[in-house]
Amino acid sequence: MKTRRTGIIAALLVIILLQISWVYTSLGFKNQASMNVSSVLEQIKPISELNTVEMYFHDIVDYEDAKYFREVELPFTRKKFIFTVKARVKAGINLHQLTTEDIEIVDKTTVKIKLPTAVITSKEILEYTSYDEKDSVFNGIKNEDTFAALETLQKDLEQQAIEMGILEKAAENAKLSIGQLLKGVGYEEVIFE
Repeated sequence: MKTRRTGIIAALLVIILLQISWVYTSLGFKNQASMNVSSVLEQIKPISELNTVEMYFHDIVDYEDAKYFREVELPFTRKKFIFTVKARVKAGINLHQLTTEDIEIVDKTTVKIKLPTAVITSKEILEYTSYDEKDSVFNGIKNEDTFAALETLQKDLEQQAIEMGILEKAAENAKLSIGQLLKGVGYEEVIFE
């Protein structure tokens, strides 16, 4: 008899929960989120960068972390995530470093220019997508882990771009761009030192 009452009570609770669920969805209850963003302009700075080349990268990041006691990995502390990252690295020259001593007008048709050294001007993470995240009981994945991995990747991207010759290509393209500009205003010969 007691088990029959328990079964009836359980059935009634299920019916009540289903009715509440039906009322909740049929009457148009819905979640409504809002977000306010307040911005404060911190600084405006003039720049004189001439970006002449950009490289695009698509990397796969495999991040693992575990806690150790001396040389022994502690059980249930290994966390891991894998994500893909699309990024861009730009390089060029800073025209603000160009001085009047760096420009010599030889005659009406010839000009000599000493350009500043090409540098990396920006490294940007365009997007990233997570594919596999595995938390552990005592070492959960945090936003700081993702930010640290992306920061390390940005440093690595700069090194990859330099090894692939981005600075040489940026210097070459800067000469080409400035040479075309000066030839457009009347110089027949532009000599780069």
